[in-house]
Amino acid sequence: MTCNILFLHQNFPGQYKLLSREIGSREGFKVVALGQKAPFGIDFSPVSYEAYSSGPDLSSDLFPPLTFFSEQVRRGDVVRWRLQDLKRRGFTPDVCFAHPGWGEALFVKEVFPQTKLISYLEYYYRSQGSDLDFDREFQSPSVDMQYVSLRNLPTLQASALSDALVSPTHWQAGSFPSPLSERINVIHEGIDTDVAKPGPARPLTVSSGTIQPGQTLITYSVRSLEPYRGFHSFMRALPRLQALLPDAHVAIVGKEPTSYGRNPGQGRTWKQVMVEEVGSQVNWERVHFLGTLPYDGLINLFRLSTAHVYLTYPFILSWSLLDAMASGCAIVGSATGPVMEVIHDGHNGVLADFFDTEALAERIASVCTDRDLRQRLSENARRTVLERYDFNTICRPAYERLMNEALAL
Repeated sequence: MTCNILFLHQNFPGQYKLLSREIGSREGFKVVALGQKAPFGIDFSPVSYEAYSSGPDLSSDLFPPLTFFSEQVRRGDVVRWRLQDLKRRGFTPDVCFAHPGWGEALFVKEVFPQTKLISYLEYYYRSQGSDLDFDREFQSPSVDMQYVSLRNLPTLQASALSDALVSPTHWQAGSFPSPLSERINVIHEGIDTDVAKPGPARPLTVSSGTIQPGQTLITYSVRSLEPYRGFHSFMRALPRLQALLPDAHVAIVGKEPTSYGRNPGQGRTWKQVMVEEVGSQVNWERVHFLGTLPYDGLINLFRLSTAHVYLTYPFILSWSLLDAMASGCAIVGSATGPVMEVIHDGHNGVLADFFDTEALAERIASVCTDRDLRQRLSENARRTVLERYDFNTICRPAYERLMNEALAL
């Protein structure tokens, strides 16, 4: 008898990259995924992937704070029609894994009332004690602060109907109000530590030449170069850092368009703003903007890294931190909630105040100049990932137990 599994994720595979392929490769399982993007030649096999499209609601008479919620409902309705089509074609999921934040899970139980719904609760948006009021330099407009709770509506509705709830970290689970947070199973999506691991590194070609293994290289990697991930703090630390380590190279990974928060305005990017701000204080011949890298290129960069810097607002924890730790990086992280759940200062990384750029530079330099410290941090960082976030030994079995428990309900 075949067990049918459905994955719903606006940006599939997202958090389901490893889990969907693992389940799809098993005999007796049929796995279908829906997402809001064309595959563009990406091979999701053994998962059967189907894309849907849902444009923004362009109605001008909407109450502005409802615009985002309107888009979520419209997306959910588009997915509802796709679910009904799957049903007509004979596919009824036994279990549906869904990220409900974009609205896709709104009508799952309407179409498949017997399907067990396991919802991924990534983050609960709130106006106080959160990402929105953390950085006084870039305060959100008051209207956003007043109505941000509306962004949670699809997640709350899906949570009420879900058979199980999952968050990747205790900090993220704790962002949700009680008693909802008490229902959440903390299971990270997992890191493939057979891929993200220490090993020989290839030289890195940059515009000014080649960076060889063994040279001092400070790395910083994010999805987007923006304040949410501390890009402004890192850039402001560069003058002091280069004064301490004049021969070091700095490699910066990330795209310029923002992923979280607002653009700086006037058609500019945060990279342009910060390069202009630090200007002549920085030796740009030793600072290398690499754009985005394929995953194997990112792992190679981590293997080259002398010290890897990860900064973030109190917000969603990035996969890149755990990938870097699994690869044996010596981490310098921000002393913010999601990071402090993973990094214990002086044990598997060192922590610095998010806004204290002088202290950040000094902590980076201390790691780069202390071989014994780096070795200890590196070994303990990988051990942390193996013991808490390894997909095959920790996260996959936890998801399997959760799925079996849901099917038994």
